[in-house]
Amino acid sequence: MADLEPGASVEEILARFTAAGGRRTASRQAIIEAVVGAGGHMTAEQIASTVQARFPSVNLSTVYRTLEALEELRVVDHVHLGHGRAVYHLTDESHQHLFCEQCERVQELPIAKLRPLFGLLEKEYAFQLDRRHFAIVGRCRDCAQST
Repeated sequence: MADLEPGASVEEILARFTAAGGRRTASRQAIIEAVVGAGGHMTAEQIASTVQARFPSVNLSTVYRTLEALEELRVVDHVHLGHGRAVYHLTDESHQHLFCEQCERVQELPIAKLRPLFGLLEKEYAFQLDRRHFAIVGRCRDCAQST
């Protein structure tokens, strides 16, 4: 299944979910709305907190199960930023994450900038990188200049 189209709506995501055999529930819809409304990266705990403001009975385990199902459908990806918890984001824009280990700032790097590196890894090492679940860790310009 292909990644999500840029600007996909909650309804389009729910349609993909139900087309794959998932049930449409109020809690799943609220989780999808939280991810779409975030406009960026959120931990499962942050998503749960957002959802629980409207639906207090939604458990963190429900959020994790829904996120896992959405990952299988290529609607969301998760990435580990440094040594912290995984964060989730929509797959609608292909990018890599630059994570500053000092100030914890996350910067998105368009994937086109890294394509030459991916080609090198494949050509010289016969290695196909799954870049979805990791961030490039280092120091941002501001933190590098302050040390």
